[in-house]
Amino acid sequence: MSKPALRYLSLGFLLSAVILLGFSFFNEPAADKGKTSGSQELSKDEQSYKSMYESLLAETEEEKLDKEKTDSAESKDAEQESTKEADKETSSEKEIIKGTVVINKGDPSSTAVKQLVELGIIEQPSDFNDFLEEKNYTSSIRPGSHPVDSKMSFEEIAQSLMKEE
Repeated sequence: MSKPALRYLSLGFLLSAVILLGFSFFNEPAADKGKTSGSQELSKDEQSYKSMYESLLAETEEEKLDKEKTDSAESKDAEQESTKEADKETSSEKEIIKGTVVINKGDPSSTAVKQLVELGIIEQPSDFNDFLEEKNYTSSIRPGSHPVDSKMSFEEIAQSLMKEE
């Protein structure tokens, strides 16, 4: 292509760009007018949907609050019942359980723990084992008959098991 042909081609592109720009610039306000009336209608719809959503949300929140109130009332009743049951159990547990743990020579501390659980002196053997290991009492337990009861603490039970009898 020659230089004059390229110049006319570029001039044609420039002229078409200017015409499109002018057309879009002058026709834009008419398009905006149509859009604004449509957007006002949408905003009315949106407002009605928004008010419906807010009322629905308020209803569900009220239902949740009512449900929480009934649940809390039920849980209070359940707590009172469990407290009554616990009081009954503690009244029966207040009876002191006495027993004797017999350890033979060479028995590990776990035999003493098993006997304490069987007697009902302790409930969780792992807790008492952990206590013995923490205090390094596992190797200090002596063979013999050791009197124990349910009102004794772990320390008192361990001291009883470490006495030679």
